[in-house]
Amino acid sequence: MDLLRAVFAGVGNRIQKRPLLTLVVVVGLIVVAGAGASQITSVTGNEAFVQSNPTLERFEDTFDRGTMAVLVRGEVTDPETMTAIDTFDRRMETIDEVVTVITPADRVRAEYGRIPDSQAAIERVVGPEESTVVTVVLESGLTQEEQRPVYEEAVEARSWAAFPAGTEVIITGQPAFSAQLSVLIQQSTQQLLGLAVGLMIVALFFLFRGVRLRLLPIVAVFVGVIYTFGAMGYLGIPNSTLTSAVFPILIGLGIDYSVQFHQRYEEELERAPPSEALPAALAGIGPAVLVAMLAAALGFAATWVATLGVPAFEWFAQTSILGVVLSFVTGIFLLTPVLTLWVRWRYDPEPSVDAATVERDEGELSDVARFLGKGARFFASHPALILAIAGLLTVGGFYAGESLDTLADFEEFFPQDLPAYVNLQQFRAVSGGGSAAQYDVLVSGTGLRDPGTLHWMERFREIAVGSGQITAVESPATLVKSYNDGEIPATRAGVDRVLDRVPPERRAQFYTDGYAHVVVVTGPDVTPRETVSLIASIRSALELSRPPAGVDAQLTGTAVISTPSVIDQIESRDTITGYGVLAVFVLLFVYYRDPVKAVAPLIPMLFVVGWQNIYMAAFDIRISPLGASLGALSVGIGAEYTVIVMERYFEEKRRGADPLDAIETAGARVGKAITISGMTTVFGFSALTLSPFPIIADFGYLTVGVIFLTLVAAITTLPPVLVVLDQARTDIRALLDRDRASRDADTPDAD
Repeated sequence: MDLLRAVFAGVGNRIQKRPLLTLVVVVGLIVVAGAGASQITSVTGNEAFVQSNPTLERFEDTFDRGTMAVLVRGEVTDPETMTAIDTFDRRMETIDEVVTVITPADRVRAEYGRIPDSQAAIERVVGPEESTVVTVVLESGLTQEEQRPVYEEAVEARSWAAFPAGTEVIITGQPAFSAQLSVLIQQSTQQLLGLAVGLMIVALFFLFRGVRLRLLPIVAVFVGVIYTFGAMGYLGIPNSTLTSAVFPILIGLGIDYSVQFHQRYEEELERAPPSEALPAALAGIGPAVLVAMLAAALGFAATWVATLGVPAFEWFAQTSILGVVLSFVTGIFLLTPVLTLWVRWRYDPEPSVDAATVERDEGELSDVARFLGKGARFFASHPALILAIAGLLTVGGFYAGESLDTLADFEEFFPQDLPAYVNLQQFRAVSGGGSAAQYDVLVSGTGLRDPGTLHWMERFREIAVGSGQITAVESPATLVKSYNDGEIPATRAGVDRVLDRVPPERRAQFYTDGYAHVVVVTGPDVTPRETVSLIASIRSALELSRPPAGVDAQLTGTAVISTPSVIDQIESRDTITGYGVLAVFVLLFVYYRDPVKAVAPLIPMLFVVGWQNIYMAAFDIRISPLGASLGALSVGIGAEYTVIVMERYFEEKRRGADPLDAIETAGARVGKAITISGMTTVFGFSALTLSPFPIIADFGYLTVGVIFLTLVAAITTLPPVLVVLDQARTDIRALLDRDRASRDADTPDAD
């Protein structure tokens, strides 16, 4: 501990000697961070929740051709409309990433060699239609970034084709959805960042009174956010639905660090000249804030460890860890040199506000301090009552947690009024479910065109259909039968002859590059937990159908991998919390090398883990994959408040105070400070509640409540915990001392 104080004092000395140079370096790094931020990409949709999987990668490279569906509603068979469809078709087929465009105009042109002027002639080919779907098939293996320009080309082609008035043309599908969602994520990130900054300015203006440059901490933390953007770009961490929630969190936490540095510097200026105030301030508060920052980082790290392989959660944790570290750094290297320069320029040993204001503020602070101090003494004087109530509420919270609803459906993560999602729902209503209602089986090995392999596919279809919500199975076997009067040829040569009659684009849906593709079709509106059951049913059917020797069949696709990972994340929230508690305990034990000081700050946080379930039940907040990590985060964030109270308690005891006097003084002296600090953090986190993404808004409401509960736990349950554990340690030491003295008395002298 003394070594850390010396290190922070040394940093303070160097900054106060060269404040301008320090700021030049900070500003220079902003430029470097800006270059990194320009390299950030966005990842949307299920891809953000899909673990790295070789089978999935092979499937995406072979059969997973991205498609865009263009829903045309109106007088489809009107010659003007059909001509526009044909024009759109020809324009899209000129794009390199497009393999083919399938439209009803293809059949009309094949019949007449052109689009006739007669609606009756068109209807003789395609029948009377009030809506149709144009399918744009893309190259396989395209990333979201590569698909988005194709969507933009489709939007231009729609205008260029000049569809007649009254005709509705909706472009939907994954490229359209990911493009709009990417724009919304960027807008949401900017809006949440702006809201968080605005709320923090209000909080600092009204709560952080009586100090110089009271809004300076927001500048420091904003630079920390810029550094975080830059680090994301250089490290290849993309922006996603979850990472957009990080920045209001960083503002809430980063402000806390900067306020601690700022407040302590102001205190030191009251009793020391500027040249000595900064080293003394950093030496006094630096180690405690460092422990708080590391505890928060470990809370995020617990999420990272518990969700290894799920990109969205890894990116959230990585960005959060980078952010809290960089916010801590800017709190030191930007805020303190600016304060140093300001004080040198306008230093006045007298307070920066008039005497009447100071007297009024100090009177208010004394009233609040006395109230918190008396409260801490009361709680510490009745440990059995207070801890029993806290424990009962915790048990009740764990019971309430069993009945909480979950937010596990990926499609509920984003705004339900997002135009791309509304369009997708309209398309599904017309097409009967679309890609959301199918699962893919990648078949590899030898003899994929052998009759024996096709008969196995038929056995799989017979076992699978009717199991759960499985309604159909499409495979190379069903393809061959549809072109061979419902029969599978007896020889491989016969199969090859049938496949030669199949149009190439149709054949490519089931055979390509030494692989075969089986599609399992399910009913619409399958819930996430039903999806997990369906996945188990499909795998069971594959096993029961017994693929022939040399043939391997693997169920794959983004839904197959992403849905179970989201469910697992929700169900592992207790495990994540356990990781967070263990990590923070190790940190505190290494720092203090005292079991009481390592355990005491964590007990109130364990109460909060249970209490938060009651809060969630009361306000109907669902458990989301992001919210599942909050137990670990609350332990890391709340450790700051409990550690500050605990340190002041033991400081008073070293001065000779008895336990109750020590806890009363600690509550009076630091209770107000941690309350202001906590409420400032709440302001930053509350910006999340205004997010257009339900998963982030729910997380915002949850974090605001949990931070408030953390403050309550630190003020009400930590005093009795400290007194009980401290007294227990004293009693144990006394017992051991008596036992040792008794043994020494019973031992005869060596003489």
